[in-house]
Amino acid sequence: MNTTITLRQYFGKGKKFVIPKYQRGYIWGKKRFGDGLDSVSYILQKTIVPGFQKDCDIFLQGITVHEANDEIIIIDGQQRTTFFYLLFKWLGYNEPLALHYDIRIESNDFLKSPGFLSDCNENLYEEYQDIYFFKKTIRLISRILADMDKEKLLSYLLDKVKFLYVNLPRPEQATKVFSMMNGNRAVMRPEEVIKAELLRLASRSNEQYITRDFKEQMAQEWDCNLLRSRYAHEWDKWLQWWNKEEVRFIFRCKNVMGYLISTFQDTNNELTFENFKEAFLKTATAVEAKNVFDGLRRLQKRFEDAFNSPEVYNRIGAILRIGKPEDFIKWFFRGEKKPIEALDWYYRCAFLKLTHKEIMEKNDEAFDSKFTNVKEKLENDFAYFDENAKEEVFRLLLRLNIDEDTKQGRKFNFHVWDNRSLEHIYPKSMVFHYDEEQKGWFDGNENPLSAGETELDGYISRDDCKCTDCSTTEHSLGNLVLLYGRNNSEFGKKTFEEKKKMFFQPSAKEIFESRHLLHTIFKFAQSQWGGNEIAMNKYNTLKEFEAYYGK
Repeated sequence: MNTTITLRQYFGKGKKFVIPKYQRGYIWGKKRFGDGLDSVSYILQKTIVPGFQKDCDIFLQGITVHEANDEIIIIDGQQRTTFFYLLFKWLGYNEPLALHYDIRIESNDFLKSPGFLSDCNENLYEEYQDIYFFKKTIRLISRILADMDKEKLLSYLLDKVKFLYVNLPRPEQATKVFSMMNGNRAVMRPEEVIKAELLRLASRSNEQYITRDFKEQMAQEWDCNLLRSRYAHEWDKWLQWWNKEEVRFIFRCKNVMGYLISTFQDTNNELTFENFKEAFLKTATAVEAKNVFDGLRRLQKRFEDAFNSPEVYNRIGAILRIGKPEDFIKWFFRGEKKPIEALDWYYRCAFLKLTHKEIMEKNDEAFDSKFTNVKEKLENDFAYFDENAKEEVFRLLLRLNIDEDTKQGRKFNFHVWDNRSLEHIYPKSMVFHYDEEQKGWFDGNENPLSAGETELDGYISRDDCKCTDCSTTEHSLGNLVLLYGRNNSEFGKKTFEEKKKMFFQPSAKEIFESRHLLHTIFKFAQSQWGGNEIAMNKYNTLKEFEAYYGK
């Protein structure tokens, strides 16, 4: 039988709890958490005390046993069972409660001794591990819960601490299951507990259909099992989808169920079983659970539809890299389905670094201010050397490359954003200028040049970076493209023609990954590139930027 039970039901079974010989000793009390807390202090301070103060349910990792006559043989859950045994004894629990170790006689003798709760002074030379940690646990309980009302706390724990109770019907399963569980131990995540509770509730028989007719009972049980199986299979499909590498990458989320459960619940609240249950499973009925499952199914489809649409995929991918993910995910996937126009406007505003609040409020003042700020940085003639301006150039070129992919109906490869670089289209080492202060010639890397070197084939003057409407430098937006960082070094000091060849005539051994960047490729598709083209490109790109935002 697999079910959810309380500590009252667990300890009230009237049977002796047996720790079999293959179990390790009791070790709760060892320091094992990043903040220096031991297991006992952690569960008391982080779970039990705050749970008691808020009067909310506490859901523990499941316990697996084999019930045999008057014994409950603990397969998985020894540490938790022993801890609560000691805690309940300290709180004055008077109901029959016995804990027995199969082979550790000294441990049994200690727990059976009348005054074991008071005989707990620390002995660093304690001969038996179990007894050392029994005593330490009791000392910690006494210190941390010293000011608590024992009677009220005990009453709270009996009914509010819950867990999955798995009873294996055959004793020969015990050692096998123990080895499997302890060979791959993991903390039970909230999503797993939510799944278990939904399956349990949804597959409950409706009381109005209960009948004494055996055949009808069997049919009813068959329907419940089919429903549980179908829901479990569907949940596992969602789990597999969220754990695909490409899904986790585009949504930038490594959570086991991605954004599904947290978005359905409410991203403003911590994802816990208690919060989820309070919001959606108050009545604990099959109808309620089925409605929740149906809601999750519809939400999951929205995530999958977004992933499968290049237009939506590209906008979401960009927003999640330059905005605040939680606010956007909640807005876009919760509630009524948002039209593509709304998503497009959010996408545009995100590139201006408007906050979610400013976008939702349609804050025109913030929009104008940030538009002006970004434009000023993009106009910087030496953007390549100004980190703030350089970041804005990165964003603009990312957007231009994404938009080209969207026009082609294909998904953009966002891996470039995590390994991005800016490359000069015309090599900066081949653009010279005269420095009045130093009275000498220098290239774009500020390396000194002789007057003769400025006349070498392929060299151009910075003064040539001009057109009718614009005058700039080789370090401006007009001469920069987005590349993978790995490809930047491959360009080196190559000329425009040599760089162009790398894009359009790759050798059999060369795989140049930046070739998927369509906006970048279009620049190298030009028949020639010099000072005039640099200035014209800056002018036209800024005009596109203004028109894009309706300015």
